[in-house]
Amino acid sequence: MENRLIIFTRYPAPGTTKTRLIPSLGAEGAAALQRAMTEHAVRQALRANARVEVRYEGGSAERMREWLGSDIAYVEQGAGDLGERMARAFAENFEKRPGPVLIMGADCPTNDGKNLQDAFEALKTSDCVIGPATDGGYYLIGTKVPCPALFEGIEWGSAHVLSRTRAAAEAAGLSVHPLPELSDVDLPEDVPPRISVVIPTLGEEEMLSRVIGRCREGFGVEVIVADGGGADRSLEAAVGARVIEVEGGRAAQQNAGAKAADGDVLLFLHADTMLPERWDWIVREALSDPTVALGAFSFKVREEIRGVKFIEQTTNQRSRGGRMPYGDQGLFLRREMFEKVGGFPDLPIMEDYAIVRALGAVGEIVTVPEAAVTSGRRWLKHGVFKVTLVNKLMIAGYHLGVAPEKLARFYRRA
Repeated sequence: MENRLIIFTRYPAPGTTKTRLIPSLGAEGAAALQRAMTEHAVRQALRANARVEVRYEGGSAERMREWLGSDIAYVEQGAGDLGERMARAFAENFEKRPGPVLIMGADCPTNDGKNLQDAFEALKTSDCVIGPATDGGYYLIGTKVPCPALFEGIEWGSAHVLSRTRAAAEAAGLSVHPLPELSDVDLPEDVPPRISVVIPTLGEEEMLSRVIGRCREGFGVEVIVADGGGADRSLEAAVGARVIEVEGGRAAQQNAGAKAADGDVLLFLHADTMLPERWDWIVREALSDPTVALGAFSFKVREEIRGVKFIEQTTNQRSRGGRMPYGDQGLFLRREMFEKVGGFPDLPIMEDYAIVRALGAVGEIVTVPEAAVTSGRRWLKHGVFKVTLVNKLMIAGYHLGVAPEKLARFYRRA
């Protein structure tokens, strides 16, 4: 049977949406947030392999279609309170065909495609699934049979919505599967900080489009490709990113990308490194601790190479115990911290090593358990022993005061 997913949202006209946030964000800012959350909700819904329907307030079906695309069904929510509108949406979908139906709001950006897939999976063995919100309501509800009693006699907008709904389900004899508790975005402090991902490129077309695609799965994210002018097709592969062209090495590219970015959080990512699922919330959670100056993902190599497990283990030990992650792990920090240390030093090589040392002097360095998966092309081409030896010699030369230009020449020859 076909899985169906209904998104309740509002057309993002300034002054009519997220009105409680207008005093802090302004009418345009509140509308932009509503637009971003709805677009994110649609992307996550499509990842759940379900037929998606958007039930909207404001605007028109034509305007919704122009905004979100023609591959989705659009239905006006219609009259009545929230419960009446949800009950009607369920009833109309069950009349069309049997099968599980979910309704979700657009105000919970942490409700991702994996969570939606789990919800449909839960409905194979349970009558009802509910995603509880931290404010006493819910961000998602789903059933595989009609049950209008779930939406009757509820004081919508109160802190009792969830408890009353659970009681109604129990009274109706429905088995309920709870999803993880998540937070809606209702107040200024709920708005997650925007993340700017900066990707320096020079001949990096092979994986770039996939890396950007994973970045764009996050909420409140912009992707900036700082291209160094390689002769390949990197710019063609940078679909979904803002591209700037920068003369100079990786340090100059990353500093230029940071200057062009508008995010409160900066993530510097190599073009051959794939971020983990839910990477955006992992970053926000790590940086919610004000003592953290810099975060990085754990290290993992994509390819199966003899001896690479040892490299992964020793790299993660150095990153966690020695508080010294490298750039191929993905480095993230708050903008003010980046500016505090003056950005990446103007070095032809080892700019990541230098900025990590500088940040370690002003705050904590953390390595999250989730891994960013990087390409093993260096080890495949040159061998694990040689790459490891060269890296050790580079670090030794750096601490011995060898000129960065000499180190760069040595690295290229090696």
